[in-house]
Amino acid sequence: MKQHNVTMYGSPTCGDTSRARAYLDSRSIPYEFKDVADDPSYNDYIAGLNGGKRVMPTIRIDNQTLINPSDDELERALAGSD
Repeated sequence: MKQHNVTMYGSPTCGDTSRARAYLDSRSIPYEFKDVADDPSYNDYIAGLNGGKRVMPTIRIDNQTLINPSDDELERALAGSD
């Protein structure tokens, strides 16, 4: 299986971010986590990707952007990026 370039923008206190992290962790998929609380400039970045809305988690898989994806959406994106 191809190793994907995965970056997640979110907050550890966000339930949806925690769910998405647990999904990736349970499948041993490496990813970079960008905590919006540690660097508020990430808020502007994700708002730019999401039509001005700050939605978490925002996940970049290779060149694809997923906005608060379900586990099924994550699975499809990872399978489709091979």
